[in-house]
Amino acid sequence: MDKTVNKELDDFKYLVDSRNLSNKEKLSERDAILSVRELRFRKREEKETIIAKLLQLKYQMEAYLENPISNRQPYFPKFLESYVDTLYDKRKNFALDIDIEPTTLSHVINKHREPKDSFIYRLIVHSEATYKNVCDFEKELWPKVYYQDKVCDFLSSSEKWKKNESKHVRSKEIFK
Repeated sequence: MDKTVNKELDDFKYLVDSRNLSNKEKLSERDAILSVRELRFRKREEKETIIAKLLQLKYQMEAYLENPISNRQPYFPKFLESYVDTLYDKRKNFALDIDIEPTTLSHVINKHREPKDSFIYRLIVHSEATYKNVCDFEKELWPKVYYQDKVCDFLSSSEKWKKNESKHVRSKEIFK
């Protein structure tokens, strides 16, 4: 048998099956693994952390579009807040970078105001430039999330408006 294969087999025989450990030993092993992961996380460069957060945000947005949640909670402001806070220490710097008033950004994030089309256009351009060296980023992602929020809000509030609006509608019964 090859010496490297023999060495690998020798190393393998010292592995411990976790099913045979006591609860105390399992907890000890878990704590050891967590401390190593925490140490590795702390040693990451800031750039790696930003890239990881940007990827996570993109995947969350895509997952939301695949399975929209209509609980009347808008996700666009939540995703926007995450995007801005990942890239900037101060939100006003992002507002300056896309040439809007910081108060406008604050109002959109805090759900006091709807974003104008120009806001979304600039957000798309900014995101494309940011994600260019990270991964592919669909320019339609931000508008899709924004309008998915609108659809979910519309559908979830149908009980409120349907009863009131039904009074104003007459329909012709064609099929009897």
